[in-house]
Amino acid sequence: MSTLLRQTRRLTLGVTLLIGAASAWGYTEGEGAPEGSLHQYNINLNHLSIEDNVAGGMVDDSWNLGGNYAVRFYCTSSIPVSPIYYTVTSTMSPSSQGNKDYLKLNDYMDVKVEVYIAGQRKQYVVAPFTNESNRYNYVGCRPPYKLVSNVKSGSQGKVTFMVTKPIVNGLNLTSQDLVKVMGRLGNMGGVPATPISQVAITSGIITVPDKCVINQGKTIEVEFGDIPGSAEKLTGDNYVKSVPVHVECKGGSFETGALNIRMGIQPNGVGVASFNSDYLGTSGAVDRSNLGIVLKDESGAIVQPNKFYEIPGFNNNKGDWNLTAAPVAKPGSTVIEGEFESSATVVAEFQ
Repeated sequence: MSTLLRQTRRLTLGVTLLIGAASAWGYTEGEGAPEGSLHQYNINLNHLSIEDNVAGGMVDDSWNLGGNYAVRFYCTSSIPVSPIYYTVTSTMSPSSQGNKDYLKLNDYMDVKVEVYIAGQRKQYVVAPFTNESNRYNYVGCRPPYKLVSNVKSGSQGKVTFMVTKPIVNGLNLTSQDLVKVMGRLGNMGGVPATPISQVAITSGIITVPDKCVINQGKTIEVEFGDIPGSAEKLTGDNYVKSVPVHVECKGGSFETGALNIRMGIQPNGVGVASFNSDYLGTSGAVDRSNLGIVLKDESGAIVQPNKFYEIPGFNNNKGDWNLTAAPVAKPGSTVIEGEFESSATVVAEFQ
């Protein structure tokens, strides 16, 4: 009896040591981790054209980039020859429009992402998903890990874009992350948390027939000249300059008649002013955190960045949005001498 007890203690100690070693790796049983850095799949969608630029209009594309990469599958005890189970996540939230299987890409589009699972599965699976098997008993694992050098999960897939709100002048999808792929050998461990590959759209332009041309396509420039550095003078009511914005919309839905066009201002560069998000931010060779630009409409109401406004007086989908711009300082501050600049984009939407 005492001999059996000593053997049991030795066995328990051995398991404890193996678990301790696995904890040092920081992976769950069978979890995969890239050999080296995370494998990046970059998709170039070029130009995709949506002719049906209404809510529910769709355009699709696919990617097949090929290229294998190596993955270490960690184990604390032997895993028999087993399938690989894949989990795919996305930072995008589910569609706010209730579109099944779709994720919210931006304010104008949802996207459905399907990742191809190879092995014996040979099927596209809608992302995100958890522990989907490739149904292929390919490799096993003996501690501490098994190196698999021909993994290509994430290399192939499909995307379907759905319009949720009509688009004007198209969309640029540069640097848009789609999904991260995790893998696990066998079905004994939990859900893996370490990405082995990542899929992103590095460039892509969605084009539509509906166009709005601002100021005949010319840049609107406003020069303020010399202004004082005192916040008491820079209240947004002095040194006011006119900003006439002429808009003409045509093509697509605009050819069906007069539409309800709304206009907005999207900040570029530094975004909004750090001290008040109602103003555009400024930049320069010196600190400009205390200086912003306020835009107002003809009634004197502030035109807030990143907000759309009804524009009265439009006729046949064209008209003028007459604004003013003025420098405004953070109350109680002193603006440092030197040049400053601010930039923004005039955008349109219609219903």
